[in-house]
Amino acid sequence: MRFGRYAFQVILALLAGFLAITTACGGSSSGPSAPSPPVDSLPTASTTVQAESSNNTSAADSFVRQPNGNAPAGNVSKVPLRSLLYNGSNTKIYVTWLGWFGGTDHMNVGYTSDDPGQVHRQVEDMISRGVQGAIADWFGTAKTRTDHATMLLREEAEAHVGQFEFAIMEDVGALNSAAASNGCEVTDQVIADLTYIATQYESSPAYMRLNGRPVIFFFGVDAYYIDWDRVRSLAPGNPLLIFQGTNGFSREISDGGFSWVNINSSNPFDPNLVSQDSFYQDAQQTPVRLAVGTAYKGFNDTQAAWGTNRLINQQCGQAWQQTFSEAGKFYSDGNQLPAIQIATWNDYEEGTAIEPGIDNCIYLTPSQSGTTINWTIQGGDENTIDHYTVFISTDGTNLSKLIDLPRGTHSFDLKNLKLPPATYVVYIKATGAPTFQNKMSPPIAYHPGDQAPNISLSLTQIGSLTYAALVSVTSGEVDHTTIDFGDGTVVSGASASHTYRTVGAFVITATAYDAAGASAVALQQISVKPSSPGVTILAPANGATVDWPTMLVASADPGSTVSVMRVLIDGHQAYAANGDILNTALKIFSGTHQISVESLDSGGNITASAELNVLAEPGNVPPVAKITLKSLPDISPTTVLGCTATSTDSDGFLISHRLTYSDGSQFSTPAALETFQAAGTYTATATVVDQFGSTNIKSTSFTLNGGQVMVMPSGTAQQPTPQTSEIP
Repeated sequence: MRFGRYAFQVILALLAGFLAITTACGGSSSGPSAPSPPVDSLPTASTTVQAESSNNTSAADSFVRQPNGNAPAGNVSKVPLRSLLYNGSNTKIYVTWLGWFGGTDHMNVGYTSDDPGQVHRQVEDMISRGVQGAIADWFGTAKTRTDHATMLLREEAEAHVGQFEFAIMEDVGALNSAAASNGCEVTDQVIADLTYIATQYESSPAYMRLNGRPVIFFFGVDAYYIDWDRVRSLAPGNPLLIFQGTNGFSREISDGGFSWVNINSSNPFDPNLVSQDSFYQDAQQTPVRLAVGTAYKGFNDTQAAWGTNRLINQQCGQAWQQTFSEAGKFYSDGNQLPAIQIATWNDYEEGTAIEPGIDNCIYLTPSQSGTTINWTIQGGDENTIDHYTVFISTDGTNLSKLIDLPRGTHSFDLKNLKLPPATYVVYIKATGAPTFQNKMSPPIAYHPGDQAPNISLSLTQIGSLTYAALVSVTSGEVDHTTIDFGDGTVVSGASASHTYRTVGAFVITATAYDAAGASAVALQQISVKPSSPGVTILAPANGATVDWPTMLVASADPGSTVSVMRVLIDGHQAYAANGDILNTALKIFSGTHQISVESLDSGGNITASAELNVLAEPGNVPPVAKITLKSLPDISPTTVLGCTATSTDSDGFLISHRLTYSDGSQFSTPAALETFQAAGTYTATATVVDQFGSTNIKSTSFTLNGGQVMVMPSGTAQQPTPQTSEIP
């Protein structure tokens, strides 16, 4: 009998270790729960630990945590998203959906976007969270994988007509080839695309419509010249044309606007609600046009090939909740926001994916006092939790649900349960607010009539990345103890030391059992880092040659509390995060650069810093700038369309186009439409930057006369010049 009890306790200890390092637990809630009625007997087991902790999303099971803030695939709250909006909302809730994964041109997220089974799982997952439709980011017919995936999205939406719908967002990427072939004039291509969309997508009974008209969104297409009057007259189906930002409410041919993520480059902790406010204010000034708001969990493009270290810190889910609630400042039950678009369902490369769920940074510590089970919440804010559920098990595997309890309740008394003498396992699950990952406590063993011991856990750093853990008994007697160091290492005994392989934040869990089988746990979160004082940069090494993505690993121990760690490249802020450790990817442009890491206190004062130099992307081949010029006499005899779309990069792609005319006008798009005051001779200067920051500049002189443009043979190309700043 003694052997059997001990074996059972060992199993419980292993479960404790497993759950302590699981970032997403619990699970199948379909909405906020009212407190369950009291129970007076043990309910029949209705679920399992596995069911309550396994991936319940359409994210691939193999998807792991990313340095840009995307949580690993886990168990996600299915509390309806609508509860994040204002009371009485009937706003349509959409997500931006990307169908481009599965090739070498995008990161591996564990699935292929044009897999029918994957698209089915995505739509089912969206519906289960309260999403009413998907807006597909579409790149034209030439991108066959994306187009095929969008066809599958249409089929899945058609299986849920009246419950789920879809729409097309034409991306500027659909127009790149036409722009290069036709001097940035892409009107015909837009008309051809809208004709294809009308026949292949708008004909679906599940396509998004407003007052009978199909809705089409446009993302970034103003990079090129489009004659929108001609588009409007020739586009079949009389679609509603919806454009990004507030100009969707001001431009003549627009039927509405959609808000998007806007980044405050000077403050990575700012979700930029001011930009949202401006959008909603403009929308209310033009109520006849469709307004589509936005919500997002954050932004981090350090793992995007096109990234430039743009960042909105998630702040453990606070940005998600704030961007949702912002609409409530302007809309209400009597003044409804028509629609909101979540950016995004699955843009993993820019750190906005909500598909695998959002981490609220919370962990739970359960305890028992007599027959009462208590729990505390640490690591994050309880406002990211919807409710708690108490589970009990007779075997550590199969679970019986005892009760749902509202947020703010942190105890439950088992005294009314008629439990036969035995050792039971109790879990507390924190079901998150909508789309947050659920968190389950480590298990504690409960034995009726037996008071579990009280323990404390102390940690001491004894070397670089090495920590000693000591479990002390404050009351009761302990039979045996386990210590889980949070990285998969579990040891037996009341004391142990462990060396971690990398800098990071870990939750250490100690579990102690008495001879009768009751247990207690103690949890503590630590920042694992070197023991040296000041700021330590572990990677990259000083003088290193680096390629993207460059992993930067650093820590701070300045002798005072660290609020923020900040990274500067050549004096420009490139990254920042709360806490005293950094383990992140960065984009470092071509050339020699100085990287500085600073620790800041809560007042923003620098407490310590360290610097190093690196040589980045030495093998990168610079781009080649090219300019084409043509007149547009239909607009005016002095109107010129300059275009840099034929510029090339032999080993990558371009992330920036600038064109400046000698009359002082400047453009940050490949197309530069300018009406000059008079005929004459002018100069156009193009600057293009590739994805690793190498720059090329070309100047071309031209004569404008009688509605004709003549390029001067003296046009010169400057030698490629390295980018001297991280800001392209």
